[in-house]
Amino acid sequence: MYTFESYQLGEDNDLVQISTSGEQHAAACTMSRQSKREISIISRELDPLVYDVPEFIESVKKMVLAHRRSRLRIIVFEPRLIVSRGHLLLDFAENLPSFIEFRTPGKDYKHFNESLFVADNTAYIYRNNADRFDGTLSFNDRQKAKVFMDVFEEMWNRSTPDPNLRRMIL
Repeated sequence: MYTFESYQLGEDNDLVQISTSGEQHAAACTMSRQSKREISIISRELDPLVYDVPEFIESVKKMVLAHRRSRLRIIVFEPRLIVSRGHLLLDFAENLPSFIEFRTPGKDYKHFNESLFVADNTAYIYRNNADRFDGTLSFNDRQKAKVFMDVFEEMWNRSTPDPNLRRMIL
């Protein structure tokens, strides 16, 4: 399993293959700690093994509290499941609703089954099948990150706040 502590956002160009939730979690935590502006996530159910872990919440908290204009935008497909199961990210968002926003995608994306994490339009973690943890990541690939952010922005613009999640963060 990789540890990503030696990787630097915006500097390390390696394309890394991952295959476990632990590897994705470690990379997401490292990227979040180093991010200054924005994290964008597309996840079917906010992968509990990756995002429902105190270490990830702490890394996001540092980004949000250190930078006034930072934001975390998350598109989820299974909001009822997330709310019923409970999630540390929902609890955290309740305290900082102006920095963290959840949405659910429109009908056009009901068959979308990829997972995406982009930090500062520079680093990314991508899985082409959200049901598996096989994927790729890079700490410095602005070109590929832009392609992923174009997908994210289009989906975001066609998404809506979900009442289940909104109730949790109001």
